[in-house]
Amino acid sequence: MDKLPYAPYPHTNYCPSVSEILDIKNLLKKPLARLSTLNAEIEQLNTIICDLYDQHRALSEEIEAHRALMSPFRQLPLDVMGEIFAHCLPTHRNAALSVQEAPLLLGRVCSEWRSVTLSTPRLWASLHIPTPKPHILFGPASIREMDTRCQAVREWILRSGEIPLSISLYSSDPLFPFNGPPDPHRDIETFASVSRQILPFSRRWKTVDLGAIEGSFTHFQDIAEGDVPMLESLSITNIPINNFREPQVSSQAERPWKESSGLLSAPKLRRLSLTYFRGLLDLPVRWSQLTHLKLDAEGSIHASERLNGLRCSQVLNVLKKCPLLVSCSFRLGNTRSDAWIPPYSFETSSSQYALTLAFLQYFSLDLTGSWDEAFLKYLDLPVLRHLEIKVQRSNLGYGSSENQRSVLMDLLSQNGVKLKKLSIEIWAMTQDKLIRCLKSVPFITHLHLNNFNSGSVDEEIADWLTPCRNSYYLCPLLEEFHCRGASFSEAHLLSFVLKRRLFKNGGVLKRVHVIFHRNRPENIEEIFASLETVLEWEGYINFEFEGLYHQADARIFVESGLGHGSTTAVDVKYALKPSTEDSLCPWEGLDG
Repeated sequence: MDKLPYAPYPHTNYCPSVSEILDIKNLLKKPLARLSTLNAEIEQLNTIICDLYDQHRALSEEIEAHRALMSPFRQLPLDVMGEIFAHCLPTHRNAALSVQEAPLLLGRVCSEWRSVTLSTPRLWASLHIPTPKPHILFGPASIREMDTRCQAVREWILRSGEIPLSISLYSSDPLFPFNGPPDPHRDIETFASVSRQILPFSRRWKTVDLGAIEGSFTHFQDIAEGDVPMLESLSITNIPINNFREPQVSSQAERPWKESSGLLSAPKLRRLSLTYFRGLLDLPVRWSQLTHLKLDAEGSIHASERLNGLRCSQVLNVLKKCPLLVSCSFRLGNTRSDAWIPPYSFETSSSQYALTLAFLQYFSLDLTGSWDEAFLKYLDLPVLRHLEIKVQRSNLGYGSSENQRSVLMDLLSQNGVKLKKLSIEIWAMTQDKLIRCLKSVPFITHLHLNNFNSGSVDEEIADWLTPCRNSYYLCPLLEEFHCRGASFSEAHLLSFVLKRRLFKNGGVLKRVHVIFHRNRPENIEEIFASLETVLEWEGYINFEFEGLYHQADARIFVESGLGHGSTTAVDVKYALKPSTEDSLCPWEGLDG
């Protein structure tokens, strides 16, 4: 085309005359014919290429299908496949009635996997059952759904063969309904319907976790010792309904557990958790054989405010009956009357309150600020390694916060040098008090700070935790640091991590989780990508913090300057957002 007489004019503003237009049309006849020929050839070649692609795809699929026949997984014995499937089960809780996770998910892959799944009893040996909320159970459709759930529970347990069972049965707190007024009668009836599906298998119960409103446990109270010969772990959360009691419900709820209740006196019971139980010493529990004990540790703060909480004297009398405890958790009561009891009413002596728990390694307690909590300073815990303190917020009267801090300091002054792990929720704790606490635990490797009073864990605390040349710093052996509610800057966080990595004298910092109670900055990538030691940037990473799953706004990896090859993983989150879950979620009642 460039040899044509009008070649200089295309792509210009030249306007041809009428005669020139006719001339150009005549000139284009031959190129247009050639173009049409080329289009036909291209179309023919495209047809050939498409046909070749179809042949290639069909042949590849046939080859891959035959290669799949030689897959090593197909050669695995069925018992090995069952072992692999067992590792797909949740490790920290019971399996849920959900097709989104094992074992149900595995059975939906193919017919062979379904056959292996259904024929492997251990895959069905754990089950979590949330009962539908009472307000949902209206109409034929809801009744059919409840019948379907009960049938699913029966089939699930039957698939487990003779394997020991781990079962959790959960009913939500009726005082916090999503729709309509609470209906304790319907909630009790719903819980009983599901209970009837698991009671025939009580001889295979190994771990049982029950949570329902009081009055729901009638069938469980009638169990004899011989009905639970394998039971080793029991948790019962007795949700109070005293805010809306009616005569019929009240009579059911106030029925005490029998002195001969076999569920509480199971011969192999070693782990026990009781929430909102009173008259503890009257219960037929074999206290002397327990190794793990929780009292009111599983209930919500909202529910505990509706009750007269556990008194220290009750807890102390129970602990005296449990010499083999390895782990212990309890929440002390916080009642309005406690605030006005003068401190001299609880003057104690070591001879009256001295108690040695020779095997206790994990100790968790909620402090309320009551004066009788002073008994804790007389506890002798020679092998204590992990201490969790939750300081309940209190506005009941003067002096409660100061007493909380006093009890905490007494505990740490006696047991701090033994501790490896420390977790504190620090309502109303000043910087000076927090620094004193951290000075008393020089050998800890894991530190968790939950700061709900913004300002305590600030830049001064960050500086105290940051190594400086020829200078004293706190917790030199630290390997993990978790802080919820930090008020220090990102620069202080990075300085803390970097200097911990570079400092030769001390522990190797491996993991850091920090939750800032402020909005996520727009230039977050610049903040964390500005340092040469940041190896990776990843946005929105799921991580576990305080037993719950969160989504991190940033994760950075800081390299060591000491040449040992490891890195410190730092997860950062801003402005916690409340989780919203479907009221029919199969995981309700799990993971907090």
